[in-house]
Amino acid sequence: MAETRHLLEVRNLVHEYPGSAGKRAVDDISFVIREGETFGLVGESGCGKTTTGRMLVRLLDITSGSVTFDGEDITHLKGKELLAFRRQAQIIFQDPYASLDPRKKVRDIIAEGIDIHKLAKDKADRDDQVSRLMASVGLRPEHLTRYPHEFSGGQRQRIGIARALATRPRFVVCDEPISALDVSIQAQVVNLLREEQRKRGLTYLFIAHDLSMVKYISDRIAVMYRGRIVETGPSNLVYNHPLHPYTKSLISAIPLPDPETERERRRIPYAGEGLEGSLQEAESEHFVLMK
Repeated sequence: MAETRHLLEVRNLVHEYPGSAGKRAVDDISFVIREGETFGLVGESGCGKTTTGRMLVRLLDITSGSVTFDGEDITHLKGKELLAFRRQAQIIFQDPYASLDPRKKVRDIIAEGIDIHKLAKDKADRDDQVSRLMASVGLRPEHLTRYPHEFSGGQRQRIGIARALATRPRFVVCDEPISALDVSIQAQVVNLLREEQRKRGLTYLFIAHDLSMVKYISDRIAVMYRGRIVETGPSNLVYNHPLHPYTKSLISAIPLPDPETERERRRIPYAGEGLEGSLQEAESEHFVLMK
């Protein structure tokens, strides 16, 4: 994509587990996210992806390093300044079953951000905003007075998306938003996210362990392993021309639709080598961790 300005800049970001004597969930990572793009973050469970996403929206403390949003250092924001930032930066959680308050009706779940940030002039305006959000994610007006347990997983994730969009954010962390859904529903949710991005000019961090889905939705990809970014670059380059051994291993594990080819292909094992050094540019905008 054409060069655009950086909305988010992450520099030497570290998160240490509390009381872990320096054990790092995220280990000195740096990257930028351009305004209007989808930046994919991929890696196996436990590699630090979710921790990274939650630090970027300040749901987790940053041990060291910095996060700059639209030119402002948001690393240590507190109080009203942090609240103002959170209007612009939202998150869609992985589990649509656990992330919605079961005691609240859908109308009030979606309106949480509207209420917190005082974005409605009155009750009629609040209801109008919620109704328009419901329609934009494909839910019907009669769903407003129902509770989360009355919906399918895909519908619950649509409610979560509407809630995240209610504050009219500029940046949204999509934390494995399809991993808990049936395969038949996953493409619908991803296409909904892309359509909302197009309409609203959103910037996404899209977190997943499925590299093929990340390639489909992302402009650029970062591959993460044990708290470190080992490779980053345009999605087609990373997918079709992987450079780091871990990226090659991830891609070799993606199932192919052709049974004959699938039977004959070779999985590439990865033993944790090549985790020393820094990201270096191997080709235009394509960086790999090297000594």
